[in-house]
Amino acid sequence: MSSARIASSALAALLLAGCSSFEATAVRRFVDEANNYVSVEEARDDRDHFFDVTLPNGKVVRDKTRSKVRVTLPDGSRFVAYQRLSPFGNLFRTDDEKWEYLVQGMACCVARMAPDGGGYSIMFQGTLCATESGPRQRRPDKGAPPRRSSAPSGFKSPSSERSQPR
Repeated sequence: MSSARIASSALAALLLAGCSSFEATAVRRFVDEANNYVSVEEARDDRDHFFDVTLPNGKVVRDKTRSKVRVTLPDGSRFVAYQRLSPFGNLFRTDDEKWEYLVQGMACCVARMAPDGGGYSIMFQGTLCATESGPRQRRPDKGAPPRRSSAPSGFKSPSSERSQPR
């Protein structure tokens, strides 16, 4: 095996290991008027994630967060975004700022940066239809029945496939 092939195999293994480190603490599913679903897995990083914020006066300050989400769109594509400061709700953006996820109460909006960089186009707008606690938030209840997802019957999420209630 050539050294280039070994290096590319090692890089692929490293990238896959990085993808598997996302441990969801909760999963929320949103539905739009056309019956399309978006699944949002919430998680926390072990380390601070830094980003720049431009204040209304033009000053740029450095901020940090540990909150992140993995958003799965109706077409199956997904992205990971980190929480940002916002006066409008809980805002999450990808590091390259091409995607954003905003949740306000029971509603969410997923937007993508326009190709010309001139703003965001809304790709999905929906309301909360199901929520499920992740394994890190569950406390063992002695004698209590197992918790079940509030998802519509037949709806499969990434977390429900990993840990089926008994």
